[in-house]
Amino acid sequence: MSDGRAPLATLREAPWIVSIAFAASLLAIWQLGAAMGRLPEYILGPADIVAATFDQIHRGELLDRVIPSLRRALSGFAIGASIGVVLGLLAGVSRPFRELFDLTQAFTHPIPKIALFPAVAIVLGFTDPARILIIAIAAFFPAYLNALNGALGVNPGLVWVGRNIGASRVRIFLQVVLPASLPRTVVGLRISLMVSFIMMVATELVGHSDGLGAGLMDAYLEAEYGEMYAGILAVAVCGVLANAILLLVSRRLLSWQGAGGTGHD
Repeated sequence: MSDGRAPLATLREAPWIVSIAFAASLLAIWQLGAAMGRLPEYILGPADIVAATFDQIHRGELLDRVIPSLRRALSGFAIGASIGVVLGLLAGVSRPFRELFDLTQAFTHPIPKIALFPAVAIVLGFTDPARILIIAIAAFFPAYLNALNGALGVNPGLVWVGRNIGASRVRIFLQVVLPASLPRTVVGLRISLMVSFIMMVATELVGHSDGLGAGLMDAYLEAEYGEMYAGILAVAVCGVLANAILLLVSRRLLSWQGAGGTGHD
């Protein structure tokens, strides 16, 4: 006979079961409220949202908006995050380099990056380059700060050992600092990726655009709530898939630690 411990052990080994059950319960309550007419007409049930999404996919409208949005988000992320990681690691191993950026970083980091969009638009207009630039600026800071903290957190003893065996600065950086700072750097990349999607939508809401953000605003203005929620769902799915791919790559990079990820899943 079961003593009741087997189900608990299963839940501990597979906590995702609880997460899925909780999400399914929320969706069921939401759908029940919509079916019973307890929700305002502008709040659609999950079934209606999924139906509206498939309708847009069938008509080809959703894909036409997803592709340019992904191009902007991923381009901005790649540019901003890569520069942030490189400069963050360099600042972590070089105090003069770090002090060079400290004041500029401290002054510009608190500024909401979307507030820079009108200033950038004066030069570039409400164009893709302007949107990608704003996304890149927003993606830069999480990548920079986490790479910096990762490099600063490297065990000094490891660096000392490297120097004592005659390793060059470049070799110490590549074989000691870079691997040891990877976990924190990956966390920064995941934050930067999510920020990139947020800024993608924000920049597309302003000026003429053909992306998901513009579609959300058009649907809102025309009271097409099905299309609006379909756009929101598309943003969420794109973000989840992009994060899953980045997490998969990070697990490969961090497999040497036996950590199976960043520790921040």
